[in-house]
Amino acid sequence: MKTAVSIQNLSFSYDRQGPPVISNMEFSLFKGTVTAVLGANGVGKTTLLHLLLGLYPPDQGDIRFFETPRAGYKAGRIKQLVGLVSQNETIPFDLSVEEYVLLGRAPHLGLLAMPGPQDREAVRTALDTVGMTHLAQKAVTRLSSGEKQLAHVARALAQAPEILLLDEPCSHLDLMNTRRMLNLMKTIADRGRTVVFTTHDPNAASAVAHGIMLVKKGELVAFGRPETVLTEDLLTKTYGAGVEVVHTDHGPFVRTM
Repeated sequence: MKTAVSIQNLSFSYDRQGPPVISNMEFSLFKGTVTAVLGANGVGKTTLLHLLLGLYPPDQGDIRFFETPRAGYKAGRIKQLVGLVSQNETIPFDLSVEEYVLLGRAPHLGLLAMPGPQDREAVRTALDTVGMTHLAQKAVTRLSSGEKQLAHVARALAQAPEILLLDEPCSHLDLMNTRRMLNLMKTIADRGRTVVFTTHDPNAASAVAHGIMLVKKGELVAFGRPETVLTEDLLTKTYGAGVEVVHTDHGPFVRTM
């Protein structure tokens, strides 16, 4: 399988004099897979995504996309290559869903260029992928929380990134919308994109991820397939509290003790 993301000896601190937020991380992610970054709140999961996106320069280490160092890409190309759905997306204007998703095409347009047929087609494809074609003309501000989250993903998909980062995409969603979001991530990966999402819920990670990273205080506790990583010992080490892992036909199910 083709390597989409590779990290070597990655470390980062917001304050060079303070403790590292990310410490000596190393991993590789393959094209067309879903990876869950799993851990408690405040352990560096969001920071890791921001480092991948390039919002912060690492203190040390190497980030590569498709075997090319991140620094070897022009800034405009990175904006096309890597997309991010933040945990707290804001919508500053009263846009229709279609207009909002069209914002995702910005990295492909010149400074004063107008969207063309190719951009409109990318928007239609993105809306179809998330199942929101019928809501294209509805104001984003009138969407439910679950629909807004899907609109955020559609905007990122319109960007046509090879690597899609999602920060806590299932937070604040009800059971059915959580299931819908997890299935959507599977669909995106099946179409050849590489998906990385953060979560504090091991069962969400187990339901969709090909690989799971367990993160504690910025360090990688373990990385592997759900059935090898979601163990009572490793999860207790990650969360600092006892858990029980029940093995089912659909994979491991985790519950607190």
